[in-house]
Amino acid sequence: MATEVSSAPTTLPQLQSVQKAMAIPTVEAAVGQVGAIYSKVKGAHSLLEWALSTAEAGVVLAATTAAPYVSAPLAVGDAKVAAAIDHLERRVPLVTEQPKVIVETTKQAVLSKISPHVNKVYGARAVAEQRVKSLKELSWAKANALLSTAYGQKAMHGVDYGATYAMQLLDHYLPPVGAQEEPGSEITPASNDPALHTVQTVGRLSSVAARRVWANLAYKINELRNSGIELDVRRYVTALLAALHLANVTSLQQQQQADREDRGAQRKAEHSRPSPEHNSPQHSASTTSNEVKTTPESKSVDPSN
Repeated sequence: MATEVSSAPTTLPQLQSVQKAMAIPTVEAAVGQVGAIYSKVKGAHSLLEWALSTAEAGVVLAATTAAPYVSAPLAVGDAKVAAAIDHLERRVPLVTEQPKVIVETTKQAVLSKISPHVNKVYGARAVAEQRVKSLKELSWAKANALLSTAYGQKAMHGVDYGATYAMQLLDHYLPPVGAQEEPGSEITPASNDPALHTVQTVGRLSSVAARRVWANLAYKINELRNSGIELDVRRYVTALLAALHLANVTSLQQQQQADREDRGAQRKAEHSRPSPEHNSPQHSASTTSNEVKTTPESKSVDPSN
């Protein structure tokens, strides 16, 4: 069958559109890559080569047989496609260039569009950083000027004295456990930069205090574990929360009981307090005189007679 296929005529009509498309470097490179892959696959095995060769011969035979019947419509379509390719080359001359040139040109075009906006962003960022830096330097200079005054020197000495006293308290109540590195051992002298000296002093004190607290806590927990007492942090926190809740509820109940007792005492005081109308002497005297006047004896006696 392969012999019969190979003996078939292999003359096919030359299409102008195909020739124009193959003249475009990008299309030519793509077809070359596909052809190389196809040849590699075809030559990988003899069975693949025979099957693909037979398929190629069948396609060529079918195309050659159908060519006389579709030559007129094919010519019309070929002319239209060729005209479209010519129009594309006139509108976009870049398609006639090599792929490397197309990639480089596209890259430059994209960069030319994006670069102004990127430069604006970087410029705005640089200006903002410069403003922040200037503001920081101005604030630092103002702080140094303030600390250079008499009141600033007193405040700075107070900070130094407080930090020294706090370090003594830390050494007494939270001594260093093991070999601990004390951070910030070198502090800038106050004469060089008062603001930096104050910041470093406070920062060193905070860092040392945090290290001492956690180191002593870890040391105590290890001591408890070595003594056979296992400290469960979760259970400890749960018990602590329960105790706080119980204390809150108890305090609330005691407050409510005290409020009830206060209201009861107020009610008793209101009931036991006498009315001012009944205890007034004038009211008692007027009532007695009125009773005397209304009796028959008082009516029979006329003082005018």
